[in-house]
Amino acid sequence: MTVWLGIDVGTSSVKALALADDGTVLARGHAAHPTRRDGDRVEQDPDHWVRGLAAVVAQCAAAGVPDGVAVVGHTPSLVLADAERRPVLPCLTWQDVRAGDEARELARDFPDARALVGTELPWGPSYLPAKLLWAARHAPDALDAARWLLQPKDHVGYVLTGVAATDPWSSKGLCRVDAGARPVGPVLAAAGTDPSLLPPRRDPWSLLGRVDSAGAAASGLPEGVPVAVGWSDALAGMAGIGAFEEPSAFLLTGTSQIAGLTGAEPAGPTPLLTVPATCAPLPICYGPTQAGGAALAWAAALLGREPDDLVALAMTADPAAVPRFLPYLDGERAPLWRPDVRGVLQDLGSAAGPAEVARAVMRGVALSTRHVLSTAAEATGVPAGPVHVGGRSAAQPEWTRVQRETLGRPLVAHREAETAALGAAVLAAAAVTGDALGTCSRRLGGRSGVEHPDRTEIRTGAELYEKYLYDVKAELSRRAPA
Repeated sequence: MTVWLGIDVGTSSVKALALADDGTVLARGHAAHPTRRDGDRVEQDPDHWVRGLAAVVAQCAAAGVPDGVAVVGHTPSLVLADAERRPVLPCLTWQDVRAGDEARELARDFPDARALVGTELPWGPSYLPAKLLWAARHAPDALDAARWLLQPKDHVGYVLTGVAATDPWSSKGLCRVDAGARPVGPVLAAAGTDPSLLPPRRDPWSLLGRVDSAGAAASGLPEGVPVAVGWSDALAGMAGIGAFEEPSAFLLTGTSQIAGLTGAEPAGPTPLLTVPATCAPLPICYGPTQAGGAALAWAAALLGREPDDLVALAMTADPAAVPRFLPYLDGERAPLWRPDVRGVLQDLGSAAGPAEVARAVMRGVALSTRHVLSTAAEATGVPAGPVHVGGRSAAQPEWTRVQRETLGRPLVAHREAETAALGAAVLAAAAVTGDALGTCSRRLGGRSGVEHPDRTEIRTGAELYEKYLYDVKAELSRRAPA
């Protein structure tokens, strides 16, 4: 039996799926890893990912020796590794925003990001250029000891094979994302970094190398297993739900929400991320929000309940008593790119209890997704259509109900919750067989049905969204300098 192993180095855990060539799930793996949080600092130890890798490989061993492996992971997260495959600094994860001063300097010195890196790129503190500049100033010894500038999935691939490589999109800002993927000299020069520290850039669905003796010892995988270059968890998730089979609208749910369109590029500047056709089988216009499941986890902790219990409780809410919520608890990424905005619970009355607050949080998360989808549609001129939904919420009828009443569009649900790990298996299959990414996702993926909003839900969604935009404008005005 052909076996494809997809591994996702996620924000909170390493996850794995072993799939047969017809998409049958043969085994699953999961291993949590810790995150150190101290104000703006959000770090992980790359050695924990490698231990998690060994754990999920053992959990999937009954499926048989994989015919191919791909590793995907959270981005933009900076890893500095030496020539011996060891990290020399804790990983600055995508949630780490300590590089605020460096981000402002980059925005001042390089106002035209598209001309420099080949796409629109907010010079935010979560992105690689600001992180690298911070490391050069605050951890120069670690940077001197580094041989490679990597992402989490690149580091794990490096441990497995001894080969360092990345894909252009995951390293955007340090390399151009258009033809050639050459290093961005001015950014690297600002950090005093030699361009040779940026590993070779390859297609994510190409072969990185094969598991060697050191990689086998670290992971438990047999020597000789082919390993693909891999991709960001976001783009891998898109591959997992078939967004590259044909032009599609999509929503990937998780700690944050990732939404957008494939198949079209914006006609002009946009506050979303644009992946050109040089980096993906179809161009993509998309945006990650800062909080999705993270907002629900916050509410659950606040109310002393488990997130799943809170989701169920939200369905009992009195619609007339549900307040309005902006899920900007730690700032917002797309489409605002404002780390300074904050969550707002508004129109709160004494009739609102835990159920009403829970429903407000779920609505706010879904409305932030609608904001991204609407921005993408306006930027590309693509009319609204069905939204392919992946992630854990795609299998939760409570979330589907909230998405129907806020998005106002048909929802195509996908049966596999771990979309990034599924997308990684698709990448592994494409790298080994040479088949197109869309062909592999059609073979390995699957859909569980379509949910259509009724006229009342469409009308409710339009009303909620109008109020949401009003609240967004008010929060931005409140944060405007005097």
